[in-house]
Amino acid sequence: MDTDELIWGYLPMVIATIEIVWSLKLTIQKKSTYALIASFLILALNGLAVYILIAILNGGWPTYTPHLAILISTLLIVIQIIRQKKNKTFGNNVYKT
Repeated sequence: MDTDELIWGYLPMVIATIEIVWSLKLTIQKKSTYALIASFLILALNGLAVYILIAILNGGWPTYTPHLAILISTLLIVIQIIRQKKNKTFGNNVYKT
């Protein structure tokens, strides 16, 4: 395993998988239309990125498209997290016991 494969191939796939799981978790918690649309876009972008990265690791032509897709989905998940935290007020805080 080469260092370039690790940095430019496997690490972005791990990041994409974590983003997919995290976005789905936020969508299940929030259950809003925006969260559903953002989660679908994140799932689509990261799915495409992982597909292209696997093709690159199998000998395809290198490109930065999957890295840009992961960057865009990272921005979407940050916006999704900010919107979820912003909508909490004092009245709807639920304390787990």
